Amino acid sequence: MSTSTITIALIKNKFFMKPTLYIFITLLSLLITQAQEIRNDDLGDVSDEFQTAFFEAIKQKGIENYDKAIGLLEKCNTEQPNNAAVNFELGKNYYELDKLQLAENALQKANSLKPNNQWILETLYGLYRSQKNSSKVIETLENLNKVHPKYATTLVEFYYKNQQHDEALSLLTKLDEKGTNRSREQLRHQVYLHGGRYSEQTKYLEQKTSNKTASETDFIKLIYAYSKLKNQQKSFKAAVLYATTYPNSDVPHLSLYKFHMTDNAIDKAIISMNTVLKSEVLHDNEKSRVLNDFFNFTKNNTTYLPQLEKATELYRDVTIISKMALLYSSTNNEKSTEYISSITKNNATSYDDLKLLGTVFLKENRIEDALKNSEKALSLFPAQPIFYLQQAKAQNKNNQAKAAIESLELGLDYLIDNSSMEASFYTEMSKSYGILKDKKKQEIYLQRAKKLSK
Repeated sequence: MSTSTITIALIKNKFFMKPTLYIFITLLSLLITQAQEIRNDDLGDVSDEFQTAFFEAIKQKGIENYDKAIGLLEKCNTEQPNNAAVNFELGKNYYELDKLQLAENALQKANSLKPNNQWILETLYGLYRSQKNSSKVIETLENLNKVHPKYATTLVEFYYKNQQHDEALSLLTKLDEKGTNRSREQLRHQVYLHGGRYSEQTKYLEQKTSNKTASETDFIKLIYAYSKLKNQQKSFKAAVLYATTYPNSDVPHLSLYKFHMTDNAIDKAIISMNTVLKSEVLHDNEKSRVLNDFFNFTKNNTTYLPQLEKATELYRDVTIISKMALLYSSTNNEKSTEYISSITKNNATSYDDLKLLGTVFLKENRIEDALKNSEKALSLFPAQPIFYLQQAKAQNKNNQAKAAIESLELGLDYLIDNSSMEASFYTEMSKSYGILKDKKKQEIYLQRAKKLSK
């Protein structure tokens, strides 16, 4: 009697069974179905004792009694040593007991008896993957890929992880003949990137741009690939083509700004910069990077200050506004005050902004603002020595020398391997003792500062 016949006969009599027994038989039938993963093949011409032992082994495996299951399967193996089903089940039970070599031997024998069987290969794949045996994982996936195409992408991933870039690209190209998808495109990019195969990548992407199938992401990759090949001319052309192909996109202007600045085409760079700063798509860090770059350019090319001022109106970056206040502090007090007012309204809370703001307040001699800023900074960053130094400077200017010494002593506890800042601490300490008319200590700290400054 076949397994399916046994199962059907049991199920037909369910109404005569107790509920718990029925549940057990149902579960057993599922386990028997799992045992027949070698498709619909029968066990062959076997004895009743063989069948009894085999299906009892399936049951024992189902209740995690793997040792007993193996003992029963070994009896079957004695009767039929070349039975694929028996070796398959032996392999799975050894695998559960973490006896990996025995599991592999049994599964490989099952595979030799039943070549390219999906279920056997999948179990071998799981075993080799648990062992992190890349070469055997790949070999097994190659066989699985012959059985079913669903394994192809996983095979590409393992080719990539194993640095078999030629094989990965070859298989991707074959898969793409039936159409591309986003995950495979990303895989292809990773292979090009980590293999340093930028020339191949540009050829692939150029083909996509020529037949007008290139996405925005493709253009970004193409610009990057050309830049890695140090071909700035082609990289620039790719950025221009990107902007032409996707005229409503702001992204190409990140690259165009950079290229225009390099070519000293400042007016064109400003147009791209303004597009970036007005964008609702681009991230704040991208906008800040462009604006900071233009600020650094403008410091040495002050004729572009009006354009920089307009740019800060398009995108309010507290760090840049602080730098603007500092830039104007020695030339245009009204402008500097205007920018400082803007900063305080924006409620700066980052380390860099508070540090810069403290510098501006001290340079502008706005002592109350400097004290408030250092107090706020220390509440947010109590382990940053620079804010103790700024506080002490403001306190000394406010004739609070004792408070300044206390701030400096606290700050020195947080100072590590920074001789330049340490010298600044001692210089300020010397000033504090000078205010207190303690000339001896004033000189001691002044000498310490000089020694560190050498």
